[in-house]
Amino acid sequence: MRYRHFVSVGILAFLIAAAPMLRAQEKFYRPELNAKYLEESLRTDWYGVYLKDKKIGYVRSERKRVDDWYVEEQVMLMKLVSFGKKVEIAVTQRMDFESKAPYALVKAHLIEKSGPIQKTTTVTRVKDGYEAIHEAGGEKRKQILRDVDFTLADASATDMWVRSKPKVGDQILARNFDPEDLKMETQAHKVLSSKNSLVGGVEVHFYEVESESKTRQIKTLNRYDDQGTTLSAVVAIFELRKETEEQAKNTQYSQDLFVMGMVKLDRGIGRTDKVAELVVEVDAKEADGLEDGPRQTIAKSDKGTLLIKLGKRHGKEMKASEAEIKEALEETNSYPIKHPKIKALAEKVTQGARSDEEKVKKVVEFVHNYVKPSLSANAPNIHDLLEKKKGDCKSYALLCNNLCRAAGVLAREVSGLLYVGDDFKAFGGHAWNEVVLGGVWVPVDASMGETEINATHICFGTEHRATKNLLTTLGKLSFRVVEVKNAD
Repeated sequence: MRYRHFVSVGILAFLIAAAPMLRAQEKFYRPELNAKYLEESLRTDWYGVYLKDKKIGYVRSERKRVDDWYVEEQVMLMKLVSFGKKVEIAVTQRMDFESKAPYALVKAHLIEKSGPIQKTTTVTRVKDGYEAIHEAGGEKRKQILRDVDFTLADASATDMWVRSKPKVGDQILARNFDPEDLKMETQAHKVLSSKNSLVGGVEVHFYEVESESKTRQIKTLNRYDDQGTTLSAVVAIFELRKETEEQAKNTQYSQDLFVMGMVKLDRGIGRTDKVAELVVEVDAKEADGLEDGPRQTIAKSDKGTLLIKLGKRHGKEMKASEAEIKEALEETNSYPIKHPKIKALAEKVTQGARSDEEKVKKVVEFVHNYVKPSLSANAPNIHDLLEKKKGDCKSYALLCNNLCRAAGVLAREVSGLLYVGDDFKAFGGHAWNEVVLGGVWVPVDASMGETEINATHICFGTEHRATKNLLTTLGKLSFRVVEVKNAD
């Protein structure tokens, strides 16, 4: 039985937060399920979750028969520390499938808990598709999903494929339904090796399979035995190891992720609000995911290192594409911009504005003064934020994005690094926004009160791309100052 990837859900609460593997392959692998396999797949597996060899949590993965359904349930618990604050991240995901072919999804339930904050998503099959209900901060949001096509065969694709004894280099595409994003996604799997090893004195044949979600863009190295059971997996900076229940539950808190994620600079550069241009050098292999943006350019040096050039003069004009325009005004569970409370607040904040530029300026100023700085190890949601009026940079970015979109301004959240000061001589994780003005993306930072951001912001991208870059570079980067220029 395979586990599902919960890591991005948990880690986003703390970090601030690809090209397809198979271009020629177009057909999805959906195996036929037989009675023998279904009976053997009814079991419970436990995994310890490790960060730098310290066990910080566990995953329980179970498949069972409940009444007339096949039920898949995964539970993840992680004990994390950020900004010196401890919090437990708990995620429970359950999917109910029909007990007869085609074993279609009947219901999905996702509960995400970050300290005292909880979000719940329920997806239920109805006549014209699936009804999704998202609950957070005492508010509910409903929507109908019409393009969900997910079955128990899809959920079993990887372990059934491994049971078929694939050869090294063999590849498949499989479907997955993500109840967090409420979308179908494509997962690519490739056999890297087939090996034998002694485990506890018993010879075990296992496969190393590289898997990649084309949505989340994070690669996972999985080790399966020849019955399709996951033995271990490496997901970015995390490792899962199959263990007994008693072993898996013996956990401790992680080291501080904010400190772990700091990127050291070889010398101080002064006050961030004075920095108009900054050029830093980094080893190329450590910063492979960085790209050009509205206030940054990535270039190779004569030494083969990368130069990260920051500031308005160094930035490249990035026009908003049709797909980006559509996405940047969307209503989602994170951005319920048609909610009467959010719509009314956006109208009040932007009253009198005669252009998008004026709307953005008013929103940034309002959010900067409305949210009171509070270091938090919990992922924010908009309804709790409007009530409590405090949070970290992620909270500022969340509110700014909601108000901009509700006011008709194209906006998105971005994540990356910000220089935290000469006391540390380091960059730390940070979140801010980009808005579309005059057809191009322009970065703004409500937590800093900036509609013209200073040149110490290093953008890792939006959503899943940012998460991927943050996870894959955590604890690996270090910068060297090449040039710094202050504003007049």
